[in-house]
Amino acid sequence: MIVERLETDRLLLRRPVPADMGAYQTYYASDWRATHGPVVAPRQSRDRFEAILAHWQQKGFGRFVIERRDAPGGIGLIGPHFPDSFIEPEITWQLWQADVAGHGFAHEAATAARAHAFDTLGWTTAVTYIHAENRNAIQLALRMGASLDPEATYPASIGPHDVYRHPGPVRAESVLPVQTRRKTDGAGPPTLRTPRFLLRPYNLDDFGAYAAHFASAHAPGSSAPVSRDTAWNRFANDIAHWPLFGYGGLTIEVDGQPAGFVRITSAPGSPEPELGWSLYDGFRGKGVATGAAMTLRDYAYMHAGLTSLVSYCDPDDTSSIRVAERLGCKPDPDATGPVGVSCLVYRHPAADADGNPEAYA
Repeated sequence: MIVERLETDRLLLRRPVPADMGAYQTYYASDWRATHGPVVAPRQSRDRFEAILAHWQQKGFGRFVIERRDAPGGIGLIGPHFPDSFIEPEITWQLWQADVAGHGFAHEAATAARAHAFDTLGWTTAVTYIHAENRNAIQLALRMGASLDPEATYPASIGPHDVYRHPGPVRAESVLPVQTRRKTDGAGPPTLRTPRFLLRPYNLDDFGAYAAHFASAHAPGSSAPVSRDTAWNRFANDIAHWPLFGYGGLTIEVDGQPAGFVRITSAPGSPEPELGWSLYDGFRGKGVATGAAMTLRDYAYMHAGLTSLVSYCDPDDTSSIRVAERLGCKPDPDATGPVGVSCLVYRHPAADADGNPEAYA
């Protein structure tokens, strides 16, 4: 029996049709895609979509298009997925639009797709292939009860990925998060490595570039540019946050060079902790700010006891607003900004929200 439709409380999962290709290609060419994977040319994304249709035709199952019950039109894709080049069957997911992230849709759809794979297709095991840098996809896999399988091998056709193995059909009925957040007041700043950049503690040699940046037209904040003395106070403040709160500032390093900084601060006059970022000349427009902010946010959620964050954006700073949107933030008109500062308050997805999950697509 071929099952072409699944339903959940909020979602409809259905077999893809050729008319879905436009939304699929738009996603792969979008800024939203660039936050968690490479942008793909129209010819390549067309070939990928045609392979999705062919998978259904050849095997009688495949990835479903996700639709919200309250709004027509596809918002993403969800497994099961088992092409001939794969070693094991996979549950995979992606959301096509930034504005549908952070609402638990990926988790709801992935759970239904996995149950379908076990109960209807008869699978006894399933994996998800995830880039090591894609922390949101990892968080979702962990919430579903999957665990990293260091002995498993990823398919050569998709390149290096970590393999997360899902619990079998019996244990999949009810899963609990396998990670718990722990607050670490007094912790020193971490070093966080990703394939594209390094986040590391500030050192004295970083201050020259930091001060020059704050003296430039690109300095963050409505009071920019600022003096070297004021820049030093901010530099030291970012460092001092670590022993006080378990979060603070980190230098973004790209190819061995300081590229900017990312920080979480709790300044007097600010009602809640703020996540901020800024890049130096030559490093903007490459997705570094988004990736660095996401990396520090994930660290703070897991290790500093934070469950929500805000970012204060100057209404005229369209660049920072775009980064906030790529991070899954939403304007919070009810939130209070810092005393005496006119700004927009963007609220980040909560610690347990699926921000921009995508696992192999």
